[in-house]
Amino acid sequence: MKTSNSRLAEITSLFERAEKLLVVGHIAPDGDSLGSTMALARLLAQSGKEAHVACLDRIPARYEFLLRYYPVITHVDELPLAADCIVILDCGDLARTGLPAHYVAERQVINIDHHVSNRGTWGLSWVDDAYSATGQQIMSLVDHAAWQVDSGTATCLYASLTADTGFFRHTNTTPELFRDAARLLEWGADARLVTEQALERRSLGELCLLRHALTTLSLHGAEKVAMIEVSYEVAERCGIQADEVEDMVDFARAVPEVEVAILLKGMSPQVTKVSLRAKGRVDVSKVAETFGGGGHRAAAGATLPYGLAVARQEVLQRVMQVLKSD
Repeated sequence: MKTSNSRLAEITSLFERAEKLLVVGHIAPDGDSLGSTMALARLLAQSGKEAHVACLDRIPARYEFLLRYYPVITHVDELPLAADCIVILDCGDLARTGLPAHYVAERQVINIDHHVSNRGTWGLSWVDDAYSATGQQIMSLVDHAAWQVDSGTATCLYASLTADTGFFRHTNTTPELFRDAARLLEWGADARLVTEQALERRSLGELCLLRHALTTLSLHGAEKVAMIEVSYEVAERCGIQADEVEDMVDFARAVPEVEVAILLKGMSPQVTKVSLRAKGRVDVSKVAETFGGGGHRAAAGATLPYGLAVARQEVLQRVMQVLKSD
């Protein structure tokens, strides 16, 4: 990894000086955001700090099991007024934390992230895209600070590592990642629980959504692009939100010869989320950044202020441009 010991020392020194800390990830939370925030909060609490976790958005059902490991603030009016330090994990855009700007401006900020789209321009930033997940960065802090990791913290970190690597299937799965996963298992991580809840769990609503969505699969650009769509209306009929089956994009990605997979999720009649996955040379983070989103070269996403029809046109156009330029 590229991170220097001096940067780790800066961060742990700030942790030592702070008394009350708020740890927050990003809206539209995933397993890395939730797992790493809860793990860090547990580590800070066991070192004698008052640590709070905030997630100012709906927590997906597949990650609700993590709530047993640490309480989570879900509303802005519950934010601790006495917090003297905010630790923002897995996020490079202040707006995506959901925190009010004035709340952040009044406090010391530490930003820990592994997304290539994060420019590291605010707070004390530690951005290193050599890590496969923010949870791995927390493990580097564990090693530097000589913190003890119990089974609950190890399970949170295991959820982080598996989420951002597609359960060790994506191209960011490295030898170092497997070594870190092995350490978490040695520390008591409940791998079976994480697998059952975050990977295998399927509600009837999710299966309903999947059944409808697969009928929308379409190919574009000489079959280099595959797209699946989930409309707001279908999601309503199935009784869940359109983004509750995030891994549906992998069905599009699995089509032979496809280089870019797109999942469009209608969150309301005028808001659409897009998830992008790539195989090989294409950098889908360029597409996501066009729409104010971000992510990694092979996995990225954004929220668009359009209905599904306009979003489809805009995203396809940008994907085709990136395909031609890469």
